[in-house]
Order: sequence, then C-alpha cells, then structure tokens
Amino acid sequence: MSLNWDDLRIFLAVAREGNLSAAARSLRVTQPTVGRRLRALEQRLAARLFDRLSEGFVPTVAGAELLPLAEEMERSAEALERRQASLADTVSGTVRISVMEAMARFLAEFMLDLRGRLPEIEIELAFTHLGANLSKREADLLIRECMPDNPGLIARKLGDLSYAIYGEMGLVERNPATRGEARYRECPWVGYDEEHSHFTDQQWLLERLAGRVPAVRVNNGLVLHEAVRRGAGLGVLPCLAGDWDPALVRLTPPLAELDSTQYLIVHRDLRRTPGVRAVMDELVVLFQREAHRLTGHVEGVAKTA
Repeated sequence: MSLNWDDLRIFLAVAREGNLSAAARSLRVTQPTVGRRLRALEQRLAARLFDRLSEGFVPTVAGAELLPLAEEMERSAEALERRQASLADTVSGTVRISVMEAMARFLAEFMLDLRGRLPEIEIELAFTHLGANLSKREADLLIRECMPDNPGLIARKLGDLSYAIYGEMGLVERNPATRGEARYRECPWVGYDEEHSHFTDQQWLLERLAGRVPAVRVNNGLVLHEAVRRGAGLGVLPCLAGDWDPALVRLTPPLAELDSTQYLIVHRDLRRTPGVRAVMDELVVLFQREAHRLTGHVEGVAKTA
C-alpha cells in the first residue's frame, strides 16, 4: 500500500487546525477537497483517524500514532524542496525577503539597481512583524535584529541601525518644548498600540512618558512615520527613514540605547543556492555602502534641532 503525500498533508492540516474549513484555508484548497481526501486516506488505511466531536476533529488512537510519522515525512519533504533549490546552477528564480516595515521601504529604494545587477532574479519583499518560517520556505531570507536560535539557520551581520526622535517642521517651530526634556511631559506623541508595546523603541518611549501614552497609536511603522510627518506628534523613527524626509526635523542625536544590529538569516540548505547567494552578496554590499545612513551619520541631512 502506497500513501499519497498530499493526503498526509490534508491529515496534518486537520490535526493542527481542528476542523475542515480552517485546514482548507491553510492549504488554500476547498473544504470539500479536504473532506474527500481525508475520507480516502481513512479508507486506504482502513482506520478512522479523527473523532468528529462538537469541539472539532480530535485524533483517534490511530490518528495519534500516524501524526509523528506524517510530521517526519513533512520535514523530509521540506528538506527535499530546499535541497532541490540548491541544486540549480543558474542565478535565476524568485528570492523572497522577509523584513520589517522601515527596512522594506529602505530596500525598495534600491530594487531598480539590484534588478539591474541580477536581471534573471525576481524579488519578493514582504514586511511582517513575525519572522517567516525559512524551513517551510515562507521566505528565503530574513533581515532581523535578533540572532536565530534554530540550528538550521545561519546569520550574518549586515550592519547597525539607529533611531532618533523626529517632529514635523511646523510642529517643532511652533512648540519650543519639542527641543528639550519637556517634550516628554508637554508634547503629543505618535507610538505603537498595546499589541506592539514590546517593541524596544516603544518601551523606551513609554518609560520617558512616565504614565502618559502616545496620543496617536498605530500597529505599523510606515503609518507611524506618516502620522509624525503630518504633525500628529513626535515619534521615534529609524534614522534611515527620518533623516531623509524633508518634512521632518531630527530632535536628538541617534539614541544609543536603541541601536540594533541587523542580521541576514538564511537556512543552511539554501545558502549555496545561486540565486539566494547572489542576493545575499548584493545585500551585504548595499548595507556596507549605506552604513552612514543606517546609523544616522549623514552630513547635511536632517540636522538635529
């Protein structure tokens, strides 16, 4: 008896999601397809894999025994997919890069140059607060400020990223408090919402506001930047974004407490894939060339008020 891997993927999705509709969404197929493939697998195994209960699909004894075997097959299939990509001998294909918002905007500025250097490679830029799963090929590369704890991942330092306080030019001209320590007591601020209060720059700001909260709260760094440049309040922004916005005035030097190291992260199985390797090399060169901008040490740009 041979088992179809697609049927086992259906089984895994139902076991993880607990119902057919959620499993169908995770696999991007229809619910009838999930139900049909699951019944076919049960018939092939001559065993009922789930109890259909009011709270959802619960694995039976047979299902519980099959689960670790199916997970092992899943890991093998993912490893095979990664190794298949690394066997290519041409610099071509699609490379997916997962980044935070400000970094996505920064990289987008250089896409024309990067595509000119690597014309056979298509690049997907995706910004997310959550790291993509490189083992599952949700992305090929990550740029993050934390080292991975997964032994299957390799990290290379790209450079340092600095932050500073910025305000819209008109707001700064009208309100002298923006230029001193009184800014934390008297000025309006734009910050992140409660769900994102764990961000280092948000924690730093809340400590100084001493019980106050930002008057405008968002869940996206690009929206935060836009609100600050429209005069809704002061904000903590990456220097790579704030220094180059003519509507903004930098009110502090780069804040040493918020300096972070940016790492380029790749799965071990993909690091020698020609397309991925080529993009990695270009990113290393880009970050070296733009180090002054990333750290806020740019002469004549957005001088501190």
